[in-house]
Amino acid sequence: MDKNIAFEATPQKIQSAMQDAQIGIVITNPTLDDNPIVYVNRGFVSITQYTREFAIGRNCRFLQGNATHKDDVRRIREAVEAGEEIEIRLINHKADGSEFCNHLLITPVEDEHGKLTAFFAVQRAVDDCEGGTGGESERPDHETPPGIMLKELQHRVKNHLSMIVSLIRLQSRRELTKESFEALAHRVEALAMLYESMLSANDDDDGDQVNAGAYLSRVANVIGSISGRPDIRMKLDCDAVKLPVDVSGRLGLLLTELLANTFEHAFKGRDKGLVEVQFCRIDDDVVRLVVEDDGTGLPEGSNWPEESASIPEQRGRTEDEEGELDTTSGENSSGLGGSIVRGLTQMLEADIDVKSGDSGTRISIDLNETELKKL
Repeated sequence: MDKNIAFEATPQKIQSAMQDAQIGIVITNPTLDDNPIVYVNRGFVSITQYTREFAIGRNCRFLQGNATHKDDVRRIREAVEAGEEIEIRLINHKADGSEFCNHLLITPVEDEHGKLTAFFAVQRAVDDCEGGTGGESERPDHETPPGIMLKELQHRVKNHLSMIVSLIRLQSRRELTKESFEALAHRVEALAMLYESMLSANDDDDGDQVNAGAYLSRVANVIGSISGRPDIRMKLDCDAVKLPVDVSGRLGLLLTELLANTFEHAFKGRDKGLVEVQFCRIDDDVVRLVVEDDGTGLPEGSNWPEESASIPEQRGRTEDEEGELDTTSGENSSGLGGSIVRGLTQMLEADIDVKSGDSGTRISIDLNETELKKL
């Protein structure tokens, strides 16, 4: 169904988006003393009431309180020290002192050489901590169905996690430009929405698939809402196409990059504009994602995203350079977004077609489901 939505990035809309967040994401850096937090998403802020500024640089133990079970704390500590994954429900405390049951999954993230580089944690506020507050009640060892889904999703998006975590770790060592941090936050939020889509799936749904159309619509809504361009309208037309979780996740990251690039560059010097997002099945085997705008078009002679550096090349550049880290594109260079688009389309073996001119830009990405099954 067509949805023509004009977004206004007002404080009220931003607050509403934060209140709707169901999944908190925390990334810590075990290579630094006391394994401090280097990133939290808006879901963490919404759930815990702690600000990003307060959380970053601290160990996660500030969430513990009088009602937190010592045995739960011990289990988490032992898993982190061993570099192992753990799923657990425990009582944590919000900034106002109130308690909440935290369904927590912590996953170690390794680099291409197998070295532990970070811990990636997903948290959900749930109703039941299997014993309530206070006391040392017995906890069953079996995994919960949501926990199984979370773990499966963690493994499926491992490559995305490694890429995003490496960038966030660079941020923890170097000052990051405001635009680069916002782009990084968008990528994490796209993953958070994938978790939420999987956990909110109906019992009748295939546990290996999600409604990609609904998920992509949510990604577009969030990116549009926080773009800071209330003069840009967005039109969404996304069909209810079910795709495997890992494919949907990559499409979500692709859409995030395409929209972020559009809002950043397409309407410079313009006081209004339109962005259209379409997602549909065009035959039995092929699905298509289209992002089209009526902006100024790409620079003359541009071969974006093919001209973009690879992800390893971008990582090497950011590690070798000094000073403020800027991962966005400049006048004569493609930023990290172009590299991610190029890398993801290659991973999906997708066909990308970019047409651009004075009347705007149209980017079309076709995925062959038969070919995807071979990956």
